[in-house]
Amino acid sequence: MGLRKLVTTLLAAGTLLGGSLIGTSASAAERTAPPKPRLDCPYYFVCGQAANGSWFRYKDCNFEFQLPNLIGSGPLINNQTAGTVARFYDKSHRLLFTSRAYESRTVNWTPVWYVRAC
Repeated sequence: MGLRKLVTTLLAAGTLLGGSLIGTSASAAERTAPPKPRLDCPYYFVCGQAANGSWFRYKDCNFEFQLPNLIGSGPLINNQTAGTVARFYDKSHRLLFTSRAYESRTVNWTPVWYVRAC
């Protein structure tokens, strides 16, 4: 009976030790953030990317596009022809802000639901 208890205790200790080592590795991995991807925005497009990784790229002037689930701040690039204005709206289709080409800046995407590229 004593041997069985000793083996069980050693196995439990090994599991705890292994678990703490795995936990340490995961914590170290969490502290190392991956590099942020560069937002590629070709000529004639208006593009954006939020902190949650969602992004968009539009150039069609005839439609109001519903944006993907953009949460947090991130870059906005209006790389359309000079003077072209993109308009950004909230969920009630109220104008929040505009962007005149060429422009590159950081915006808070959370309240933005729609864009009219030009």
